[in-house]
Amino acid sequence: MLSLKKQNITKWIVFLPAFAILLTFSITLAIIISAERAEYYKSLENTRVAYVKRSKAQAQERIDKLIDYINENEKFLMNEAKDEVKNIVNFAYKSINDIYIENPNLPRDQILEKIKKKLRDTRFFNDLSGYYVIFGLDGTCIMHGANKELEGKNFIDAQDAAGQYYIKEGIERLKREEAFSLIYPWKNPQDAKVRNKIGYARQFAPLNIYVASGRYEDELRERIKKETQKLLLNTKYGEYGYIFAYDYDGNTISHGDHSLVGKNRLDVVTNHQFIIKDIVEGGKRNPEGFFMSYVASYHPTAQDRSKVSFIRAIPQFRWVIGTGAYLYEENNAMLEQEQILKDKMQSTIINMLAVSLIIMLLVMGIMFFISTKLRSVLARYENHLLLSNKQIREQKMVFETLYQKSADGIWLLKEGVFVDCNEAIMKMFKAKDKKELINVTLADLSPEFQPDEQSSYEKALWMNALASQQSVHKFEWQARACDGKLFWISVMMTTIHMDKGIIQHCSVRDITIRKALEDENKNQKKLLIHQVEHDTLTGLPNRNLLQDRLTQAIKKASRDGKVLGVMFVDIDKFKSVNDSLGHDAGDILLTTIATRMKSSVRETDTVARLSGDEFIVLLDGCKDVSDIFVAIKKLVSAFQEPFLLGNESFKITMSIGVSVYPNDGEVASKLLKNADIAMYKAKSKGRNRYVFFDQEMNQETNEHLEIEKSLRKALDKNEFVIFYQPQINLQSEKIVGFEALIRWNHPTRGLTAPGYFINIAEESELIIEIGNWVIKEVMRQIKVWYDMGLDPGKTAINIAGKQLEEAGLVSFMIQSLRESGCKPEWIEMEIVERFIMKDTTKSIALLKRFRELGVDISIDDFGTGHSSLAYLKQLPITKLKIDQSFVQNLEESGEDRAIARTIIELGRGLGLKVLAEGVETQGQKEFIYSSGCELMQGYLFSKPIAAADAELLLKNQMHML
Repeated sequence: MLSLKKQNITKWIVFLPAFAILLTFSITLAIIISAERAEYYKSLENTRVAYVKRSKAQAQERIDKLIDYINENEKFLMNEAKDEVKNIVNFAYKSINDIYIENPNLPRDQILEKIKKKLRDTRFFNDLSGYYVIFGLDGTCIMHGANKELEGKNFIDAQDAAGQYYIKEGIERLKREEAFSLIYPWKNPQDAKVRNKIGYARQFAPLNIYVASGRYEDELRERIKKETQKLLLNTKYGEYGYIFAYDYDGNTISHGDHSLVGKNRLDVVTNHQFIIKDIVEGGKRNPEGFFMSYVASYHPTAQDRSKVSFIRAIPQFRWVIGTGAYLYEENNAMLEQEQILKDKMQSTIINMLAVSLIIMLLVMGIMFFISTKLRSVLARYENHLLLSNKQIREQKMVFETLYQKSADGIWLLKEGVFVDCNEAIMKMFKAKDKKELINVTLADLSPEFQPDEQSSYEKALWMNALASQQSVHKFEWQARACDGKLFWISVMMTTIHMDKGIIQHCSVRDITIRKALEDENKNQKKLLIHQVEHDTLTGLPNRNLLQDRLTQAIKKASRDGKVLGVMFVDIDKFKSVNDSLGHDAGDILLTTIATRMKSSVRETDTVARLSGDEFIVLLDGCKDVSDIFVAIKKLVSAFQEPFLLGNESFKITMSIGVSVYPNDGEVASKLLKNADIAMYKAKSKGRNRYVFFDQEMNQETNEHLEIEKSLRKALDKNEFVIFYQPQINLQSEKIVGFEALIRWNHPTRGLTAPGYFINIAEESELIIEIGNWVIKEVMRQIKVWYDMGLDPGKTAINIAGKQLEEAGLVSFMIQSLRESGCKPEWIEMEIVERFIMKDTTKSIALLKRFRELGVDISIDDFGTGHSSLAYLKQLPITKLKIDQSFVQNLEESGEDRAIARTIIELGRGLGLKVLAEGVETQGQKEFIYSSGCELMQGYLFSKPIAAADAELLLKNQMHML
């Protein structure tokens, strides 16, 4: 049985929530009623504001749209009137033209009489007020449809009301235009004021006259105003909405009460306000429109005539129009809103009462259910208190079991000394008795020093301090087991503040296996770094490691006052070996070369592979240059023995460039660059040698780079020019063609021959851009000469080898021919013999495409390129050019004479033209001509000349010989 006190508690549990709900409901109801009342008045005000705002917006929208329509309608009718006048004048023009065509033999005066007879009495427009006038271009009135007395008078100096010479200005305009429309001021004698007139005039040139007509603009506008008035009177909005309109004098144009239309209401007063006057004046001052609140003088039914309207002027009509809404409608809307809000508030209160009653009954039922349950809970609680002490003892036993049997080692540390541990710690440290692991420090169970060379004693104190400061600290530690074996542990040390002092809880795990894996990862990382810094094929240092070693060697040499050498080694003709035996054999050979190079230098020296067949030998710690010479000779000596590859042996030679620190550079990049320059010098001297870098090489390289840079600027600045050397036919003694030769108008060197720059252009790929410019410029010049009636014959254009290797050359030639207007038969492509023999199959296919275009092809420097006669007969060429190296010694050398005769006979036998170039003496000319060659070119006839001089030569040539 529960006590009486406990029974009273359960009663309060039931009735107190019910009372609280009733009190809360009463307060909430009062708040809701107050809020609903405030919302009621706010909604009424919002309704009123929204109604007025909506009424204003509707009124403005209606008036703006109406005025936009009126303006567009007026514009349309005005344009229609202009077109009508234009059509009327064009009709008269057609009549004049018909009369003129029908009477071609009549004098002008008789034709004019016929025209006047036909047009004088013609009338048009709805009121038949329209007529024609005809004026001569000297200002004389020839016909006036409304006033015959004006005919024959000259109006060239006549002025209109604005002081404009309207006839003179119209005639001036007709000199520029055949016809035109205009609006001009005009005042007839019977009119009281000047009126604008819409006119159109058109010239009839054969008779030196013009015909015109026009109509008054205000007559059109009056018609438009009448149509607009009808529109306003018939426009209604809703049941009582209408458009009102007044002119600037107060006369009624439109009104809801049609009986007021036409009456002047400027003095109408309502509620002490001159309403109409305010409307008119406001419209004049506010062209964009304005709102006006007032008491209207009219409403079909209502007593309350309060109104708000939007008013806007139509300036061209001198009207003011507007529309609005009566505010009594606002009161009706507010009454409706008030009733809606009252109904809403009553509904809210009733709903609140119903919901609160339901909630109160529901809560009382729940509380009653809870009270019955609570009685049983209190009974069980008494029993629970009896059992709590027993459960606490059991939980303590569970905790102690978990502590001892935990898989992680647990140590308790107090003031740096271990005071307790679990079984996992004993197993981890291989202790036979717990006493071995308590009352000791961490340093006592560790080697004297940790792997990071810190004292175990000092580091243990530091770890304790960090755990105290940070509450929790995790670290790794090398410990010693009781059997003396070292192993790694991970320690999580947690500091716990207790009433009797500070205890540090240590959770310990054996991480020996993990540390072993980490060491293995470090070794793999070292291997990866080695692969990054070494060549994968030969195992030699690569560019990255070489750069580092060279930088360190420079610092050491600078510090010790010594020199060091950098040998840039290139294996001669390695590509031919690689191509003939294959890449696998080439790789084996490179590996063998690397091994032999490495064995021929000191251990302190570095042999590195840059790429392909290029190696660097870094000679470190040399006393002087003599040590470098010794190393070079040792390396060259090592390569005297042939290299064996399978059953074949190869004699390998090297081109070596040498730079010396500090004479040839004090940074790694400079030493490598200069050694590279020296190596290329060795290759250019025939390979299989070594060359030391000197400043002349550097100067040569810098000049090379400077010329290349200047060539790029020359293209941009248009510094190149074309000179033309005539080609002569000795039989006709006439110019039969030219060879186009490029010159560089250098900003400092002046006019420069191609020998200075053409090789550099070919090496830098600029030859393609320069060659394309030459093609376009020559085609342009040839077209100019042919357009002038000159006959320059065929002009030969030198085509570089790299241009011919470009895939888009054929399409470029076609495009250039099309753009310049040059014909294919006017040009000749001149190609060097050695390029054709480089790849004869490809050359034959390419040259055939040019021949298909109609372009002639000549072989330049024939006899110097080891041509194959078997391929020569297949080439689609049209001309052979005997190289000037054979022509220069014709008078002294029998061999050259024999070669020249052979080339001439060969060309004639193949049906080709033959031209000798470089002819400079009379003896050379006579021998070549007597051998059967008629075409010649050289300084004997003319040096290369500018395009302007070539033009004069073509104009004035008589005989070139």
